[in-house]
Amino acid sequence: MRGRGFTLAELLVALGIGGLLLGLLLSTTLGNRRLYVLDQSRTAVNQNLRAALDILVADIRQAGERLPGDFPAVEVRNGNELVLRRNLLDVSLAVCDQNGINGNQDNIPVADKNPPPNATPAYLDACAFRDTNGNRYDDRIEIWQSYRCNSDGVPGCNNGNRREAVRAYIYDPVNKRGEWFEYDAEDGSGVKIHKGNNERWQNSYGPLSRLYILEERRYYLEGGILKLAENGQEGKGLVADVTGFQARARANGSWYTVFPPPNLNWRTLEAVEATVQVRIGSVARTMTTQAVPRNVFSQ
Repeated sequence: MRGRGFTLAELLVALGIGGLLLGLLLSTTLGNRRLYVLDQSRTAVNQNLRAALDILVADIRQAGERLPGDFPAVEVRNGNELVLRRNLLDVSLAVCDQNGINGNQDNIPVADKNPPPNATPAYLDACAFRDTNGNRYDDRIEIWQSYRCNSDGVPGCNNGNRREAVRAYIYDPVNKRGEWFEYDAEDGSGVKIHKGNNERWQNSYGPLSRLYILEERRYYLEGGILKLAENGQEGKGLVADVTGFQARARANGSWYTVFPPPNLNWRTLEAVEATVQVRIGSVARTMTTQAVPRNVFSQ
């Protein structure tokens, strides 16, 4: 007997049931896909926030190491930029010239073999020539030279080796101005170091302005990327998909979006607060953290 075929009604019913099942399957698949994407976005947001805040907290805690209270070890600029500095050496130098330095002056006197008779105790303490090993170089210059010459990972000094040039920072605590420069050599007098970059000084610096070999880390938001600029150079991307970055400092019971104000120094800090907002897809999250530079407790 010949097999009986499907009627039109039976085909329509089968197609309807099949379409319904496919629709349910597609809806479940798309729902699972949305949940997967949402979960991935949440994970990425949390990872970006945690990465940013972990780095910020570590740097805040180290800020101010080996720096005096009148140096801006922690700066908050307009509530959206955070600058953190620490000294890499135990020894800082001073400008030992009664006229200061400015313009194109590349040789910086940082010790004085013949201080003037009217030199102040502060000048003598910072500038009097010290040569304990009799090699005709000031002991403090030798410490800086050793750091510079070993910065390329190879022991010893090689004249003209650009890999042995390091960035240093000059700061005038009276006028509260400072700038970066390239320190690349010492001259034969035993009392001067050399500024290697050819640019003029941006400011004039009076006697006893200080010189440091610093680590500076500046955080700011640009184009949806939290950037980190090190030692006065161009910033590099640190965390992407950032929609907001705010910073403020607490001192003497008050919060400041510009810090330090004229009447305070960084050792009055009670906390530094950083807030980061991240958005990936439809997921947005804000996280705030606070930390205290541990060096506020040291003198």
